[in-house]
Amino acid sequence: MVSHWSVNAVPYDMCMITPSEVALAVDDDSNTHEVQFITVTHNQLVSGRKFKLPHTCKSIAHHQGDLFITSGTALYKYTLSGKQICRLHEDLSGSFTV
Repeated sequence: MVSHWSVNAVPYDMCMITPSEVALAVDDDSNTHEVQFITVTHNQLVSGRKFKLPHTCKSIAHHQGDLFITSGTALYKYTLSGKQICRLHEDLSGSFTV
């Protein structure tokens, strides 16, 4: 399969949600901080749901139905629908500590 999909900001990281769906950590360091989901349907990439974040979005991981997202200085736990569950850790001693 060869397919292409454009996003509206820098795709910093991605993780697999299911064998046919990935989540992208997308951020432009000013206005856009979001998670975008992309699925593979009939060998084509299809844009799925997305949700905005109140903080920057530098990396993302999926584990047991939850998303773990870093802002560069904090680690957050989110549901797949975009609800923030908690802030797990924060280190403000530098720009990219987490």
